[in-house]
Amino acid sequence: MRDSYVLRKGYQDDERARKSFNQLAEQIFGLDFEKWYQNGYWKDNYIPYSILEGDEVLANVSVSPMLFLENGVPKHYIQLGTVMTCKTCRNQGLIRQLIQEIQKDYDGKTDGWFLFANESVLDFYPKFGFRRSNEFEYAKDVIIDAEATAVKVQLEEKDELIRFRQSMRESCPQSSLWLESHEELTMFYALDYMRKNIYFLPEYGAYVIASLEKGQLNLHQVFAPKQVDVNRIAAAFGREVKTLVLGFTPIDKQGFTCRKAGGHDTVLHVKGSALNCIDRDCLRIPELAHT
Repeated sequence: MRDSYVLRKGYQDDERARKSFNQLAEQIFGLDFEKWYQNGYWKDNYIPYSILEGDEVLANVSVSPMLFLENGVPKHYIQLGTVMTCKTCRNQGLIRQLIQEIQKDYDGKTDGWFLFANESVLDFYPKFGFRRSNEFEYAKDVIIDAEATAVKVQLEEKDELIRFRQSMRESCPQSSLWLESHEELTMFYALDYMRKNIYFLPEYGAYVIASLEKGQLNLHQVFAPKQVDVNRIAAAFGREVKTLVLGFTPIDKQGFTCRKAGGHDTVLHVKGSALNCIDRDCLRIPELAHT
């Protein structure tokens, strides 16, 4: 690594460095973390490890410590995400140095590791002990014979935002692999990419994040004080719904078809024996847990 390069960690409060991070993330992934930061959700749940020259971010791997409940059993996992290098600094081994630094900091402090890699770098992560894993998806055809009500929510309204956040905090697990520490990451999606897909079901006191397209209801996440039957959630979106696809692993799998998830441009990689559960039990890391 050049003498002018500096490795920095968790520097998101440094405005100049954060601006450069956002610029690189926009160039590589079309992502912008600034609104998330300004709203107070970028905390120690998302830790950038970056190589900088001055205030310019040249390469990055972000660390997200996560607490999951796997059928009620706590599991501490580390997700690596936002892996990126500026075009002029590629093939210098910068990502390798960052991952080695992360492993030095976290080895022995987690039950397992996972990341989502694009097809072009599938040979890279096994060098650090990662292995390719299947992803699974649960789907079913539905017949709507009763209707509830799904009310679209605007989080720009302060009172609605407060209620939504409270619902997240008070929600019981709604999936067999449940992200327990989910508020900050969920808000990344809710304030931006999925802000038009948030609904409230008053009959169940439930908030759901879902999208309906051509008769297929993609149910990304559910927050409710009691476990809610996903069939009833589908009914709340009306008789147009013909197929239900879950972005998580249902607690009750009855009636669902489990299939290997396809059509994604990334491949799940895992490290650590604890994450053998993904293939063994056909689990899905929740969509809204991706960083």
